[in-house]
Amino acid sequence: MTITLTQMLTRHRTVRLYGNRIADISPRGDLGLGLDPEGPVAFALIRAFSQAGHTTVLAEPAVLSVHGDGQAAGPDDPQAQPDEQVWTAASTDAALRLDVQQAPLQAILLRLPALP
Repeated sequence: MTITLTQMLTRHRTVRLYGNRIADISPRGDLGLGLDPEGPVAFALIRAFSQAGHTTVLAEPAVLSVHGDGQAAGPDDPQAQPDEQVWTAASTDAALRLDVQQAPLQAILLRLPALP
């Protein structure tokens, strides 16, 4: 495997996200995240991420914004599950996280801040 100078200089900033795209959430536009050559903004249930050769499995999967459909895991992704996709992003890229809470509707509504 060969690595270019640019790849070497930016390697520590690269994050690989492991998870599955959520097909039922299809945002329109770039959501303020900018356009990306990997594809439009989508959301994925992310189980783990890898950075600088270290993989971290999240205590609970998180719904994060990603660009495109992701790629199939390859030999350089030993921590990926067989059915997962992999997204590569810079650690400084803007992203959105959707918090999912399960509770009775009244309990969720009471936690929402009221507008002045």
